[in-house]
Amino acid sequence: MVSKIEPDRYADTGFSIEDTPADLNNLLFRKMLEKSGEERLIIGCQMTDTARELVWSGIPKHLPELNRRQLFLDRFYGKSFSRPYA
Repeated sequence: MVSKIEPDRYADTGFSIEDTPADLNNLLFRKMLEKSGEERLIIGCQMTDTARELVWSGIPKHLPELNRRQLFLDRFYGKSFSRPYA
């Protein structure tokens, strides 16, 4: 049976980091596995917090709150959650 891993992924890690050399990606993956589950969870939460701050910083503050939130969701999740209002 042949593996169906996408060609841009490293088979031994599952990561898809196109701009990072394979040997560095493998090192980062091994270092992450050395961390406890709690440490990995904290890192993931910190990364999400940073991503949120970056998205919010790019949304104009003069827009109405509803529009700002809709833009945030569209940009953060990469798809539209907006719905037309009657």
